[in-house]
Amino acid sequence: MQNELTKKEQRLMRHWFKKTGENTIELKEKRWAAVKIVLIIFTVIAVYYDFIDPRYQNMTWRELQYSFQPMKAFEKSWEFYQDYDNPNITKAGQSKEDFMKENWDEYLSGYAWIGYFIAGKYVLFLIYCLWPTKRRVRFDRKRGIIYTYVNKKFYLTEVNKLMRPLPEYFAFVGGAVFFWVHPYQQAKHFANFRRGSQMIVSDYTMWLPMLAIMLGMVFPGMYQRSKGAVLKRFLVDFMNPDTPPERIASMMKALETRPGIFEYLGKVLFGWIDGGLYCRKLPNDEILEKEIERYFAEQAPQIKALPSFEMGSYEEGMELKWKFKNMKIISVEDNIKAGYGVMPCPNLYDYPIRSLHYNRFGIAWGNEAGDVEQFPKPPGKWKSRKLKVKNKK
Repeated sequence: MQNELTKKEQRLMRHWFKKTGENTIELKEKRWAAVKIVLIIFTVIAVYYDFIDPRYQNMTWRELQYSFQPMKAFEKSWEFYQDYDNPNITKAGQSKEDFMKENWDEYLSGYAWIGYFIAGKYVLFLIYCLWPTKRRVRFDRKRGIIYTYVNKKFYLTEVNKLMRPLPEYFAFVGGAVFFWVHPYQQAKHFANFRRGSQMIVSDYTMWLPMLAIMLGMVFPGMYQRSKGAVLKRFLVDFMNPDTPPERIASMMKALETRPGIFEYLGKVLFGWIDGGLYCRKLPNDEILEKEIERYFAEQAPQIKALPSFEMGSYEEGMELKWKFKNMKIISVEDNIKAGYGVMPCPNLYDYPIRSLHYNRFGIAWGNEAGDVEQFPKPPGKWKSRKLKVKNKK
């Protein structure tokens, strides 16, 4: 691994991280982009049929006017039904006052919902796409801590108290990188991805290759094109005190460099899809430092070791269905039984030979030793880049 970042790596550093101190970087949450892409496709189809297709265009505008400008709609209807030979009387002999009252009664009885539905689906889509993400996580390599502040609660992981190597703290599953800042809140599983300190980073550098695979564009090296493994490598290298200073300096310099025009365009085009309109900020540094001091004074002395987690299998996920409990906690006791009772972990910053983490298809690539090179070029033969598939017993 070379110490100087390539230009492509520098762009990825700026894309993912923000420098918050001489030894601290910050990572923003990015998620649900794939869901948004599906919604965008459905929205484009809806816009075509609602506003472009001549068969439905006029009807759409009539319904919208009826719902949001009822008086104009009533007046147009009156002009059609009125008897021009008898002012203020319809051709059926109904007075204008009764005609308007009848229209209002129909409007209030629920006929206006069609126009509200047409407009509402676009409003809800816009809100969903622009809804802000709420998690930022900081990595402090000098103190060896990873921390965040979510819903008025402070979370902190001491790296030197991890029972398994740091690379196992981050799970790369193809379309995303998952990790969980301690303390873990459920006894056995995540209850919901939206709670607590669970962190997901899934942006276009990860979900685009996975989307291509789902669409049938499978060819050698496609899975490895997901940059989640590179994000994981950056995090491990940054927190590793043995990483050459030249590499750390190159990483920090990349964050200090002003992005180019095409990087700005990428943020405009994909930023709102990956992370919403904005990401909520962490409290100011003074508050965070007080929380860190409180943690080391009150909680750290009682914590000797920290639990781990692993990705659940496809079968387990199917059994749990919509609950999404596909990340299982490995307790301190279970880690000891598995042979990870030595503290601190003797190979804390080394990738394991066999990882805990693999995706729903049994692929562990990007989580194990020897998987990650710096932007490897696609090989000439498929067999030269076989993915590691685990035989689960």
